[in-house]
Amino acid sequence: MTTLRRAPNRLMLPSAALALLNASEPEDSSAADSSLSESAPALQRSAYFGLSYQRFGLLFDDRVNKELVDFENLRRLPNAPDWLQGFTNIRGAIIPVFDFHQLFGLELDQTSKNLSRNYLLVIGKGSEAFALPLQEFPHKLSFALAEAQPDQDLAPARLRPFIRYCFRQNRPWFWLDHNAFLQDLKSPA
Repeated sequence: MTTLRRAPNRLMLPSAALALLNASEPEDSSAADSSLSESAPALQRSAYFGLSYQRFGLLFDDRVNKELVDFENLRRLPNAPDWLQGFTNIRGAIIPVFDFHQLFGLELDQTSKNLSRNYLLVIGKGSEAFALPLQEFPHKLSFALAEAQPDQDLAPARLRPFIRYCFRQNRPWFWLDHNAFLQDLKSPA
């Protein structure tokens, strides 16, 4: 297993950071886990990228379109909820920027910030795309469906209907149906 060393506050282009994310190995993998991946489909491991939020993490399928971009040109909307930070233009596409800390009533963890500057993680493409401000680089994780646990009740209530599976690795990780969640956020309350 290779160990990636990151110098604190090292400048990194978004494309280099994304390449680093895609090249890194899954966290906490072991020889026993790799032997399981050759058995039944329920034991086959899938790759995810995860974002940490205090007591839990959100998982997204590693195959989903994702891109790190500089956090700039944010246009706020008057009378919008606090969790909708505004919209940004990414190569001509208008992308909503959501703050999940605000949406889930979480406080920002100032000690975990390991980025030298502010980035947005754009997830999806076209009308299905949205962006999240990053506090730290996403995690590369791997789980088998057989490892799923019934811990959805640990998630914020607004998130629970959109959780496909819950896994445990130092914290609960919720595999999110992000398209359905995005549609719910876009619908009028």
